[in-house]
Amino acid sequence: MEQFIVSSNSALELKLVRKASDINDPKIAFYPEMTYQVFGIMEKIFGYKDLVVKMYYTASYLKLYINITYTSKVDSEKYGVNPDNIMEKLKDYITPDYLTNIDVFEKCLEDESSFKPFGNQLDQFILNFDGEEKKFEVYVTEDENSAFKEYFNQLQTFVLWYIDSSNFIDYDDSKWKIFIMYELFKNENGDTCYTPVGYSTIYEYYAYPDKIRPRISQMLILPPFQRKGLCAKLLNSVYKHYSFKSDVIDITVESPNEEFQLVRDFVDATNFHKLKTFDKEKLKKLNYREMVEEFKSLYKINQKQVRRVIEIILLEVTNRLDKDEYEKYKKFVKTRLNWPFQKKPTKLMLAMPAEEVEKIQKADSVEKLEELDVEYHELEPFYDKVIKRLEISL
Repeated sequence: MEQFIVSSNSALELKLVRKASDINDPKIAFYPEMTYQVFGIMEKIFGYKDLVVKMYYTASYLKLYINITYTSKVDSEKYGVNPDNIMEKLKDYITPDYLTNIDVFEKCLEDESSFKPFGNQLDQFILNFDGEEKKFEVYVTEDENSAFKEYFNQLQTFVLWYIDSSNFIDYDDSKWKIFIMYELFKNENGDTCYTPVGYSTIYEYYAYPDKIRPRISQMLILPPFQRKGLCAKLLNSVYKHYSFKSDVIDITVESPNEEFQLVRDFVDATNFHKLKTFDKEKLKKLNYREMVEEFKSLYKINQKQVRRVIEIILLEVTNRLDKDEYEKYKKFVKTRLNWPFQKKPTKLMLAMPAEEVEKIQKADSVEKLEELDVEYHELEPFYDKVIKRLEISL
């Protein structure tokens, strides 16, 4: 029966189709990183040999075409088991009016140039990739819009394949704000078209008495556009949007994974370097209050992330060959790492003889030091990744 079991990660073939020739071009296909939310924890599809589930989107309007092909299917009567119903598993996550006729899908490409991004333009920039200039624009949608909701429901299906434990957001809640980055391109007729590169969802939490605290919930750059610095650009666009809003306390992030935290640290450290008040020598002396005030004012960075940025840049300017200077830096970081461990004496300890309390505290102290050493030695290589990228970009 193994010949009828395939990986759902490799069976799903995704495309953003800009022109008719893309339909049969294998070079533009991309594949999910995960499919367990749809096809189960084992990420397998049973009952087909050489299975391909084509999920093609028109590059602008995101009209969806689905086609399932295979060379053979398990014989239900012979084996007493039925093949997985693929469309039944997909139905809760895709638009009900998806296309199954490739000619109709190809015909949809003729209308792509009429698509215009929803919301308000927030940012635009040009990047050079392999000698070719690419233009990008970022839009923010803050108001309820039924047409946008339908469009965004198509776009957010991609989180299933690329963001662990992801959920679709309820756009009926007005506190959700959506930031979408588009690449501008010319179609076969020379018309300018837009294709979504990625997006970020932000939820604006209330903060007493009359403020808000935006929290980044999701940030996704689609695979054809990854490893080009576009996530950093999108994050900066989010900062740009909120920087002028007087009711914003700071911006937080919901459960950032390691990859996003790396981008976030890089963006924030880059922006810190650009401060008018930035002074390397003052920073080494831990005289950074003025820099922090400017940083928080310009970018609405929360205090916890500000501390990380200071630690990263301080490591960057620390001479690790100087034992005293290096030890001073490590002590600075470990002081912050120790904050969660700090606790007041319990009522039981207050009732104990002083020598017993001292023994407990000494044992706790040794254990804490060991834990702090482990945590620090995990953190420094991560900071070095950020520093390495800073050296290339600054």
